[in-house]
Amino acid sequence: MKLKRNQVCPIHRRRDCCGRAELENRRQSSRSKWETVRPGVRRIRDEHARHPDGYRYRLSKSEMTKVLIKKVQEQFGWCSICQTMLEDMQDVVPDHKDPRGMGGAWRDDRPENIGAAHELCNSKKGSSRNYGNRNS
Repeated sequence: MKLKRNQVCPIHRRRDCCGRAELENRRQSSRSKWETVRPGVRRIRDEHARHPDGYRYRLSKSEMTKVLIKKVQEQFGWCSICQTMLEDMQDVVPDHKDPRGMGGAWRDDRPENIGAAHELCNSKKGSSRNYGNRNS
């Protein structure tokens, strides 16, 4: 008979016997390498990260929205790529200043690495560092 994880074993009168401790150890080893800094923000140690602390960060969707709203306010409503006004928040996407294709860490969502840009401008820019020139 297989005992549940929180069920007491009638033979040993313990909860970590009869193979259940091995199951718990397997669960712990399969956890993600990402550590949670605070809800919505996770980080991982990265030897290629350009920041002195040696971590790269990943933001949840809601945290990224908070950062984008702050960036729009800091940029006074201007697109970081084409330098025109941002008209609709539905069209605003995060623009990574140090993109992965140019040697940046894979998806480093630090607020200082993100700018607010039009979706079309960001897709045209791709993995380059061209700022202020939409046609290049």
